[in-house]
Amino acid sequence: MTAERFFVTYRVTPDDSRPIEAHAKDICIEETVEIPEDAIPASHWEQGIVGIVESIVERTGQPNDYDVRISYRADIANNEIPNLLNVLFGNISIRRGIKIIDIQFTDEQVKAFGGPRFGIDGIRQALNVQGRPLATTAIKPLGLSAKELAALCGGYARGGLDVIKDDHGLIDQHFHPFEDRVSRIQDAIRDANAKTGRLTHYYPMLAGRFDTIEKQAAFAKAQGCFGVLVPPMLIGPDTGFYLARKYDLAVMTHPTFTGTHFHDPRHGMTPAILLGTLFRLFGADISVFPNYGGRFTFSEAECQDLASALRGPAVGLKSAFPSPAGGMTIEKVGAMLDAYGEDTALLIGGALLRYSPDPEVSARAFVTALEQAVSTKKV
Repeated sequence: MTAERFFVTYRVTPDDSRPIEAHAKDICIEETVEIPEDAIPASHWEQGIVGIVESIVERTGQPNDYDVRISYRADIANNEIPNLLNVLFGNISIRRGIKIIDIQFTDEQVKAFGGPRFGIDGIRQALNVQGRPLATTAIKPLGLSAKELAALCGGYARGGLDVIKDDHGLIDQHFHPFEDRVSRIQDAIRDANAKTGRLTHYYPMLAGRFDTIEKQAAFAKAQGCFGVLVPPMLIGPDTGFYLARKYDLAVMTHPTFTGTHFHDPRHGMTPAILLGTLFRLFGADISVFPNYGGRFTFSEAECQDLASALRGPAVGLKSAFPSPAGGMTIEKVGAMLDAYGEDTALLIGGALLRYSPDPEVSARAFVTALEQAVSTKKV
């Protein structure tokens, strides 16, 4: 029986005088058997254990740039996140001039990893929000007491925000320890929901030593949180997704510590691959990323590709919310709606603090601007 294979396209810019075929073969060997070519058993070639070069195409108008498509046996990755990442971009990531631009998984891989458990439709149903983007924020700044953070979140919830997440720097610091912070914030949001008759969800940040992260997930669930904020590259690409599945929690992913994959235009992987394709496959229901025009350097094309990777058709996978963030303001709501459409979780953080000292006023202004933008677009 022939083992199923999945396909990865690498954009390769050779940094020496060897032919592109030699560089392609390096990837095939380095990502699988990792031994000298003349030491590879003949049976490994015959069984397809070594990666196979499927095609090499020189880019038009880009001399010395090639798109190299390589297939790997799916059973080498064994449907586990660390194994998959190792096959995709393990040792070869230490080389230069190699960038992942596309991945095609097998149906079995998609089924095994599972993708979003709630997805766009499930999150909307849980919030009872239809016909517009979600209004979301990040709790800032680090250093406030748990009581102060809870008061802030209560105001945001009364103002009508849909999702309030911890900022990724809010972990288990002594001035707002995790359990005290989560319980106070969840109580404040629960009280606000009772007063407004609508729903706001809170996503606390999972972070810490391995022996504490599961306790955090269990505590969040026990407090009634609908989801958690997961930083895959801080706590391990598998840990947060596993705990979210175990405790029936939605996942919002944060891009912290991912930037080295993107900053070299000739190396790493595209934002759409890591924050879109892979995070969605692993289970992200909402993926936060730095929007163009903010304080980071993603281009408009990169952001649009990322949104498409999260929401585009994929057999066996639910769609996930793209969540453009990073220096966004209430004044940019209309432009973000035009750029991304309704199935988006718009995230405005620090700008809400600048808008008004009263979080309820800021939140209501955000929601009003969003509703007006949607109404105008539908006319």
